[in-house]
Amino acid sequence: MLRQGNRRLLLGGVISSASLNATGQILFKAARAAHPDASLLTLFTQPEVWVGLAVYGLSSVCWLWVLARAPLSFAYPILSLTFPIVVGVSAIFFAELILPLRWMGVMIIMFGVSLLART
Repeated sequence: MLRQGNRRLLLGGVISSASLNATGQILFKAARAAHPDASLLTLFTQPEVWVGLAVYGLSSVCWLWVLARAPLSFAYPILSLTFPIVVGVSAIFFAELILPLRWMGVMIIMFGVSLLART
């Protein structure tokens, strides 16, 4: 069982990892959106790709810190917060149409994560 202070710190670490992971994905999408016809090699000349990779690296460091302190069965499901973050940002910054059924799925994920965080 995790102590209350440890749980909050670990939740912060997992949420940070999920947020950084989502940010990396968003930066990759931004690079592709800015250069839709670019080859894969050309994309690696874009700053968004390199910043995205760096952010992904930070996410991995954060995740490794969490794994040293928390059970995987507690931490890993909380990483699914990446999905609601990406869906929301995609709607705002990339004007992607998010249908109601997808929003319902996002709500179910968030509800599930809130239950897991309480255990």
